[in-house]
Amino acid sequence: MHMRFAEEIMLMLLHEETGYVVPVPEWQMSCALAGAVLMDLAIENKIDTDLTSLTVIDTAPTGDALLDPTLAQIASETSTHNAQYWVERIAQKADHISDSVLERLVSQEILDFDSAGFWSLSKKVSRSGRYPTVDGRAGEEIKSRIMRVLLDDELPDPRDLVIIGLVHFCGAFRALLTEEEFEDAEQRIELFANMDLIGRSIGAAVRSAYRPPQSMRASPRKPVPKIGARDVLRSKHLRKLDFPRFFADMYRKHGPVCRIGAGGRDFYVIAGTEVNQWVNKKGRLHLRTRDYIEDFLTCWGTARAIASMDGAEHYRMRKAVRYGNSRGVIEQRLPEIYRLARRSFKGWGIGKTQVGEDACQQMIGEQVAELSVSTPTTPEVLQDLLDYEYRALLVHITGILPKFTLQTPAMKRKHANILNFYTEIHASHTEAQRKGKVRDLVDDIMALHHNDPQYLPETDLGFAFIAPIIAGHYTGSAVNFLIYDMLTNPEIAARLQDEADALFAGGDPSASDLTIESIDVAHRFVLESMRLHPVVPVHARTAMNAIDIEGMQIPVGSFLLVAFCATHFLEENFPEPEKFDIDRYLPPRSEHKNSNAYAPFGVGTHTCLGQRWTELQMAVNLLLIAHHLTIEMVPANYQLKLNPFPKMSPNNAFRFRVKEIRNPLE
Repeated sequence: MHMRFAEEIMLMLLHEETGYVVPVPEWQMSCALAGAVLMDLAIENKIDTDLTSLTVIDTAPTGDALLDPTLAQIASETSTHNAQYWVERIAQKADHISDSVLERLVSQEILDFDSAGFWSLSKKVSRSGRYPTVDGRAGEEIKSRIMRVLLDDELPDPRDLVIIGLVHFCGAFRALLTEEEFEDAEQRIELFANMDLIGRSIGAAVRSAYRPPQSMRASPRKPVPKIGARDVLRSKHLRKLDFPRFFADMYRKHGPVCRIGAGGRDFYVIAGTEVNQWVNKKGRLHLRTRDYIEDFLTCWGTARAIASMDGAEHYRMRKAVRYGNSRGVIEQRLPEIYRLARRSFKGWGIGKTQVGEDACQQMIGEQVAELSVSTPTTPEVLQDLLDYEYRALLVHITGILPKFTLQTPAMKRKHANILNFYTEIHASHTEAQRKGKVRDLVDDIMALHHNDPQYLPETDLGFAFIAPIIAGHYTGSAVNFLIYDMLTNPEIAARLQDEADALFAGGDPSASDLTIESIDVAHRFVLESMRLHPVVPVHARTAMNAIDIEGMQIPVGSFLLVAFCATHFLEENFPEPEKFDIDRYLPPRSEHKNSNAYAPFGVGTHTCLGQRWTELQMAVNLLLIAHHLTIEMVPANYQLKLNPFPKMSPNNAFRFRVKEIRNPLE
C-alpha cells in the first residue's frame, strides 16, 4: 500500500521546528499538489499523458475523494489538453487538496494537529521512522528516504523520482537543505526532476507567463473605509462597552477591513468568517504578536513569554507545555477540583452576597494554582496577582492608566509578594521534592529550562510559572458569565440541575463518567455562554508584512485588531444570534463546527492552548454549582453591564448569593 503523492509531498515539506510547511510561493505549491493528484491518477491507470495531450482512459471512480473530483473534471472536458493545462486548472483548487491531505494524515495517526494550526509527526512515526498505514519501502519516513537519494547517492525508485520532481518544481529544496547540501545535490535534483513528464509539466506551469487565479495574486487596490471618532461614538453597542457586538456592526456596515482614527493615530480592524479563515491559514506570515505585549512583560521582569513568541520559538514552547495545559490534567485531578470548588462554596456561605467577579476569580484561581504549579497559595496572594495583573494591563496594553500607577506603594507591595510566590514555586520543584508527585506544568517548564537554558533562561521562568494562573483569571470571568446565564435562563438551568444530580447520584464521578452524553447539557451551556460572552474578543497584532484582504491593503507596521468574535453575532453563522440557545450545537445544526465562525479561544497560531482544559473545567464547575447550590441574583432585576477592561466580564454590580445548599458539601 502506497500513500498518495500529495500526502508524501506535504510530509516532505513539513518543517518540524515551525509546525508548518516550509515557505514556498503559493502558485508553485499549488502546481505541485495538482501534479501530485495527476500522478496518482496516472499510477491508477485512469489517465495517460504524452508530449501534447493528457487523456482519460478509464472514467470509473477510484473511490478516493482526493482523486475522483479531478478525474471527473478531466472526463467532463470535451476538448483535449496537455498536462500543463491541467496542472494550471487543478492548481486553482489546491487549498482544498492541502486541507484534505492534512486531515487524512491526522486521521491516519501520521500527523498530530494543534488547534492553533500546527502539525507535527506523531510520536508513533517519530519513534519508528515509519508510517503506520503503509507497507514496504514506501512506509519509511519520506525525508529520510529522499535525503539518502540526494546526499548519499542511493538509487531512487520511480516514486522517489516523482516526489523529487514535485518538490523541486515548487522550489522547496532550497528551504529543506542547507546551502552546502543544496550545492552538492543540485545536479542530481535537476536530473531526477526532469525524468517524469508530469513533473516537467509542473515546471512549465510554474515558469510560464500564465497569471494565477485571482485568489493567488494581489487584488486591485481598494480604499479601506475610515471611521472617525464621531461615527464610533454613535454606536449603541460601543456606548454599552460591548466590543464584540460593536465589531460585528462594523463588519456588517463596512466589510472585513476598516480603519479607525483615535488618539491621533489610525489602527485597522479586520473581522468576518473569511478573515478568521485567513488568519488560521496565513496569519503566521503576516501578523506579529510581540510588539503590544513587550512592556507588559517587562514589568514582570521577563523578556519573553509564550504569548509574545511567534514562529518556531512559539511552536517549540507550545509543544513543551502542551500536556500541562491539556484536558488530561483536569481528568487526572478531578478530586482536587471537587474539593477546591466545595471549599469555595463553603466560603460563599448562605445568604451572603458575593461580587460575582471576585468570587469566581478566587475559585478558579485556586484550582489553576493547585493543578498547574502545585504550590500552596493564599487568597491574599491570588488577589495581589490579580490586582497587579489588571493594573499592568491597564497601563501597558490598553494605555488607560499612566505608568506611575504601577509604582505606588500598594502596587510595589503586591509585586514583592508575587516575586516571593515565584521563589516558592521554583524552590518546590526540585527533583527530590517532586519525586512521586503528579507531573505539573512547572515540571515541564523546568525540564525545558534545564535542557536549553539559553532558549528559556532563569529571567523568563517566573512569569512562565504564573502565566497559567493569569490565564485562569480569564476563565474566572467566563465562569462568572456562566452563573449570570444560569440565573437568566431558568428553564435551561433546571435541565442542567437534573443532569448534575444524575451525574453525582452515585458519588463523585470519575473521568470515565464524564462522557459526552452525561454532561451534554453542561457542555452545550458552556459553548453558548462563551459564544455570547467572549472574554477575549480581539487579538492585537502588528502587520510584519503587507496584508491584502479583498483588495484592501494594510501597510507594513500597522497596528491592527483581529476581531475574531464578531462572527458570533452574524445571522449567517448563528441564526437569532442574541438568543441563548444551547440546541444550536446539536445535529443537524451543529453551528459551532465551523471553526472560522465559532472562535471563543481565538484564531491563528496563538489560539488558546488550554481550550479543552478550560471547556472541561468550566463544565465541571457549572455542574458542581447546579448540584450543590440554589443561587439568586442580587438585585433580582440586574441587567447585564459589561466591564471591557482589561477583558470582558460582568461589572461589579453583578452579585449573587447562595439561597440554599441543595446537596451536602462534604
